[in-house]
Amino acid sequence: MGLAVFGEKVAARTYTLMAELRPELAALLRKFAQMEGRHGTWFAQSSAQHGFRPDRTFADKELGYLISQVDDHYRARDFDALAVLQGFIVECLAISTYEPFIQVARKYAGLEEVFACALEEERYHVDWVTRYLRLQFFDRDAELLSLVERINTQGVDCVGGTLMNITDYLTCVGLSGADCVGTMMDGYLKLLECVGVDPRRATRNVVSLFVPLTRKYRQDASTK
Repeated sequence: MGLAVFGEKVAARTYTLMAELRPELAALLRKFAQMEGRHGTWFAQSSAQHGFRPDRTFADKELGYLISQVDDHYRARDFDALAVLQGFIVECLAISTYEPFIQVARKYAGLEEVFACALEEERYHVDWVTRYLRLQFFDRDAELLSLVERINTQGVDCVGGTLMNITDYLTCVGLSGADCVGTMMDGYLKLLECVGVDPRRATRNVVSLFVPLTRKYRQDASTK
């Protein structure tokens, strides 16, 4: 729950920074920031209700790479890089873990509804990112894929490390880190296709990013 509570706050900050870079989109992006902040509050309240103790130290360590990337892109005033990072890495990771956790959350009063509502709103954000990138890079697949690879190669690797670090926690509640990676990969591919990238090129891009991650998972599993 620590990653959910504090990760949502990081997402809220990212949308706020994006709003500063694009005044014409500020109202919508600040709305997204408020929604992400609300998710963090919901998760914190649910944690308190059920006696969970979100580990802030662990979350800060795992989220450090993301905060660093966000700060770098913001300093460079690279709005498109922030959109790609937020949509392809942050939102995809949230969706890939929240979706299966809804089943587990049924054991705890009110938690299923919290995760279901957060999941619906994360998909709403992804829908906007998709539409924005589709227009911004219309008929420019090569440029978009170049941007995606530049931004997300490190992000996917770091997300994989985080999922490996919480594998035992996921197992305790009946979830699989490998399944979360698979769900994230599927979501990532669909994002590329929705943006307008040719399905074959999108598949090659996803394979190049995620195959090293799946290999790491297999190696990690074989040593346990």
